[in-house]
Order: sequence, then structure tokens, then C-alpha cells
Amino acid sequence: MSVVVPVAVAKVIRVRVSGEIDAYTVDRLIKVIEPHLDISDALIVVDLSDVTFLGAAGLRALVEAENHVRRVGSRLYLISATAAVQRSLALLDVVRE
Repeated sequence: MSVVVPVAVAKVIRVRVSGEIDAYTVDRLIKVIEPHLDISDALIVVDLSDVTFLGAAGLRALVEAENHVRRVGSRLYLISATAAVQRSLALLDVVRE
């Protein structure tokens, strides 16, 4: 007799964003991320590698998204390649401390 043990496959959702994220464009970021925020036990990867500017509105949206996914038991992971975005994300670390 063989026993089949189900293996949970990790839920990984990758969202890629490009261009500038500021007060005028943040709604597009929210529109792309929001549908995935209520998925529990997921890893939501937001790829910011092609983002050229990340302003306060974008940072606020990412913090709100992170808070939301934590409440449902998921994680938000940010990928960034540009120095400008990395500097903005460093401000998030300062705010969290």
C-alpha cells in the first residue's frame, strides 16, 4: 500500500512595476498589488527593478500593503535594483525602527 502525502506548494505572486511611483501614479501600483493582498500564506514579491522614482505616496502604499498581508498571514518582499529606489526603501527601515 502506498501513501500519498500532499505537499503544500508555496503561493508566490510576482508583481512587476516600472516607471515613477508618486502621488500621480500610485493608484496604478495599488491597482496591481491590491488583488493579491487577501491571499493567505503567500509570498507577494513586488519587483521594483524598473522603477525610476519611489516617492512618499508609493512608500505609503507599500507600507499599507505590508501591514495588510501580515494581517492575513502572508509576506511582502520587495526587489529593487536602482539606487534611487533603494534610498527610498531605506527610509522605510528608519520609519519601522
